Formats: sequence, structure tokens, C-alpha cells
Amino acid sequence: MKKFYLSVYRTETKRVWRLVSGAIIRGGKTFCRMNRRGIFLSLLGIAVFSWVPAHSEEVVRPSFNTGYQVASIRYHQGEEKKTITVALWYPTKEQAKVHTYGAGVTGKVATDARICPEGAPYPLFVFSHGYGGSGLAAVYLTEILASCGWIVAAPDHNDRYSAVRIPTGPVPNCNRRNLLKHAAHIAASTPENRGEYLYRIKEMEQLLKWVLSVSPLHDFIDQKRVAVGGHSFGGFTALGVCGTIKEYYDPRIRAVVLFSTGVGGSLFTDQELHCVKIPSMLFLGELERDALRGRNQTMAEIADKIYRNMPAPKYFLEIRGAHHLSFVNQFITELFEGNNRLIFEVIRRYTIAFLKKHISGRREAETILDQQDSLLTRYLRTL
Repeated sequence: MKKFYLSVYRTETKRVWRLVSGAIIRGGKTFCRMNRRGIFLSLLGIAVFSWVPAHSEEVVRPSFNTGYQVASIRYHQGEEKKTITVALWYPTKEQAKVHTYGAGVTGKVATDARICPEGAPYPLFVFSHGYGGSGLAAVYLTEILASCGWIVAAPDHNDRYSAVRIPTGPVPNCNRRNLLKHAAHIAASTPENRGEYLYRIKEMEQLLKWVLSVSPLHDFIDQKRVAVGGHSFGGFTALGVCGTIKEYYDPRIRAVVLFSTGVGGSLFTDQELHCVKIPSMLFLGELERDALRGRNQTMAEIADKIYRNMPAPKYFLEIRGAHHLSFVNQFITELFEGNNRLIFEVIRRYTIAFLKKHISGRREAETILDQQDSLLTRYLRTL
């Protein structure tokens, strides 16, 4: 009976994701024409029939409560004034309370708390969200990482269209149709025409400069233990400061984590990816293997390009039942909430183990990295 349920779950999940991904790729037209009853029945099928084996192992053992605050970075680019809003998570001993972020995501933090000096200096992780998203895209990871003794910074990038922001949550009157069209335009771009997207890498450059030198937390950061990461367009942003583009390379960065990033591969050449000389971990969703990006490349082909050209040590993980939006708290992932709890758990476990080993030198993390979780359809690593 469990096999039957699992078969139905996979069939229905794939059917819904084909509709959703088709809407994204074609600028939203398919989504507008989708039969509402069909969507409802498909989602009902997922809710009723989903079954995934439980995971007993827990790598995340918090040592602190999580502090949280929001800051603004103001700087000049030529004569133009720029502002970046950034969310910060960090270790604290103050009492954490249930908190609803602007994006409607619920967590548990001590807002504007004092950082705990015991344990400092802490490693730093900077995370870049996907196109149209916000710095709150990966709260499921950023909160827990901070409780494990990390300082985490995640900016609101100034994309042409944004559906959600850190301070206010959903953007009123967001033109989602144009957002999807522009996202499709980015997905079809190549290294030759990536110039219009360099604003993202410049913002990452400014954020790193601010958080490591003048932020309220800079005295508590270990400048020799810095990692970056990103989802989707954020993967392009993160790789942009890891050596792919010489003028933006930041040698303080010691590892990179990539969540489902098509443009992280399609906007860089093989040679540029080969210039990244730090440990890497790349995730992909099983249900997005055949989604097209760039020059009619599938996400699976782009993931292979990234993994093939990055140096060792490197890891590749494909998550069973996951799609492109399974890596974020917001948007369509709400439709798949039940399955996402397990997906989030796997992402957290492997990401934190990877960072513990390759940034903090914690060898006990190898027990996680040496195993393939049952929720992974593929797990590759080159050490």
C-alpha cells in the first residue's frame, strides 16, 4: 500500500510541477490558463497520498538562541545613491520568541538581541536569494545556522521586479506577469549578455565589505571563515564573487553552497567556473531535471557543467520530489508544505555538515557527508 501511495504522490507532484514550471518558463501564460479544479485535485492528491520515510538522524544541535535584526546599507555607485536592506541572524543568549517575518514566514528569534560574545569570533555565511525574492528566502536554514554558532547575512537585492521584501513582506501590486517574463529572459541569457545582471554581484561585493568591516557584528566575525551561497539567480550572484569574474573575486570566501541554480551555470563559461578554487556543494530538485535554461540546456545538464568544472572537494545532491521552488520558504512552495519539511531537513543537514567540515574544520561532520540520505536520488562527491 505504501508503494501505491508513493507512486500516486510522485505522479501528482510531477504533473503539478510541469504546469507550474511551464508557467515560469513561458512567462506565466500557462498558469493563467490552468484549470483551477485540476490544480485543486492535484494538490489534494499530494496532501492525501504523500508518504516519505522518516529521518531519525539530526545533525543540527543548537548551542545558542538566534538573534535577528534588519539593517540598511547605503553607498554610492558613481553619483547614484544606493540602498540594500539586509537581514542578520546571529548567536545570542537572550530569550527567543515566535516571530512572523515580513514574508509571512514564522520562526523563533530574539529580535534586536545582543550577540553572545562567548564563542566569538564566529564564521560568516552570506546568502543571495533568487530573482524577485527576498533575504528571507531561506529562513529554514539561516535561523538554525545562527543557533549553531554562525553569523548569517541575507540581502534584498534590487531586482527590476520584486514580489516580497524583508521589512514589508509581499509587495503590493507586484506585476507578477512581468516578473515571470523577466525571469524567463534571465534564464535564456548567456555569458555574452550577462552585463545587465552585474548589479547583483556589485551588491554582494558591497554587502561583504559592510558586514566584515562596519556592521554592528563585524567585531564578532572570523575574517578567515567566510562562505557564500545562493538560490537560482542567487547562485550566479554567489559564484560572481568566488573567482568566476576576476574583478569581483573576494579571497576571503572559503566555500560556496548552490541551490538549484540554472543561471549559475549558463551565465558563466566552463573556464570561468574552473577558476573557482574553493569547496562547493550543489543541490538540484529531482522534478526540475528537464526544465530548460540558457541555450536550450536542461537543469540537469547545467548542474553537470557546474559540478564537472568546479574543483574538489565538491558535492552534488539531487533531492527526491523537489522542484525549483522547494529551496525557499515563499511563493508556490506553500502548496507543497508537507513534503518541504523533509526537503528542508535534508538541505539543512548536508549544508551545515558541509560548512562545519570545510569552514570550521569539524571532522565529526564527515559522518553526515559520508552517507546518502534516502531522500536523495543522486549523491556525488569528489574529495
